[in-house]
Amino acid sequence: MNNAHMEPNETQQDIELDTDQSSEQGSVDLATELAEWKDLAARRLAEVENIRRRTNLEKQELLLHASEHTISKMLPILDDLHAAVEASRTTQDLSSLIKGLEMIYSKAAKIFEDSGVHVIDAATGDAFDVEKHEALMHTPSEHPEGAIIQSIQRGYQLHDKILRHAKVITSAGNSSSKD
Repeated sequence: MNNAHMEPNETQQDIELDTDQSSEQGSVDLATELAEWKDLAARRLAEVENIRRRTNLEKQELLLHASEHTISKMLPILDDLHAAVEASRTTQDLSSLIKGLEMIYSKAAKIFEDSGVHVIDAATGDAFDVEKHEALMHTPSEHPEGAIIQSIQRGYQLHDKILRHAKVITSAGNSSSKD
């Protein structure tokens, strides 16, 4: 090695010792930094896992109680139906009983409508729509083929999602004109 770069009173052996110490110090610094990064990564992983666990718990809680608001609105309907059943046991006034049931029905329909639930129309003569109707039977009639001739069960839609298709009987057309 060229001694021109050495400081006065510094020998080759002193320079090698300094180099060894600085490389050992560098290794220690790198090892410490690596340990710190590993610790940070472990903490972040634990944090992500805790967030995931909390999110899953919140989701389960939301699913368990999602219908609470609508059910709370429906409790007065249940009370009214209970009162109607009790009244039906003691009254002979059929028209008052029918009027009370109609009022309860209107109240329930309003709650559902306010919640975004709508009846799916399936009137006689309407065209069958596979998106909204379910055909239970296909029978000859005076109506054109594919027309609804009878509604068996009403369907319901929540906003843009079908909750239950309307169950209908559809026309196969006039069988007498085919003979």
